[in-house]
Amino acid sequence: MKNKDIIYTLLLGLFAALCLESCDKQEIETYHADRSLFFERWKQTSATARERIDTVGYSFSHYVGETELTHEFQIKLIGALLEEDTEYRVVVVDSLTTATEDQYSLPEKTMFRKGEASDVLPVTLKKVPSLKDKQVYLTLRLVANENFGLGYTGYSDVKIRFNDQKVIPLWWTQEVTDAYLGKYSFKKLETVIAANEGFTTFEGLSDTEKRKIALNTKAYILANNIKEENGDPMEIPMY
Repeated sequence: MKNKDIIYTLLLGLFAALCLESCDKQEIETYHADRSLFFERWKQTSATARERIDTVGYSFSHYVGETELTHEFQIKLIGALLEEDTEYRVVVVDSLTTATEDQYSLPEKTMFRKGEASDVLPVTLKKVPSLKDKQVYLTLRLVANENFGLGYTGYSDVKIRFNDQKVIPLWWTQEVTDAYLGKYSFKKLETVIAANEGFTTFEGLSDTEKRKIALNTKAYILANNIKEENGDPMEIPMY
């Protein structure tokens, strides 16, 4: 009987330990499943259409006088809202990054705000001489930590392409060419910026706002007799 009692006690202890380990594991998995994060990758481009944006692009040449630019990536929360600001983890993906540390900066601490279903990760780009010679990439990745798991597959990475070269802006689409500003030239871009104080991009603007920018530019060209670099008239198709 004594040996049986010992064996029974050992088995009972082992069973309790296994149950405790199982409970601990379940709590951890539930905690991560309850709260996870992902980068928002879709952008509303019209009243009826959306576009997935995998890479955002900047050229300091499009932002006259600016030495720093900040892009805010939107991050979404899956699960219950937070009761206090909580730290999440984001890392630079070295194998997919050519930007150097003097060309960008990230927050010292990345915190998701309490009571919010979405937040932003601000990334600051810095205008340095090396950006005149080449275009660089910065790739960031959300990483699970003790506070958050990862959300949807394929939504943990974001990428920025930036430079200080005279390249056509991504927002200068065929529609912008045909309906608003005409054929792109860097001098025309400089003229659009000069004619519209505070202007940086067509993205997110209504048709009325785009029309106003085009007409302001057209009036500015006429008032200042501005021509293209080769002497041709600088034309704006908007009436």
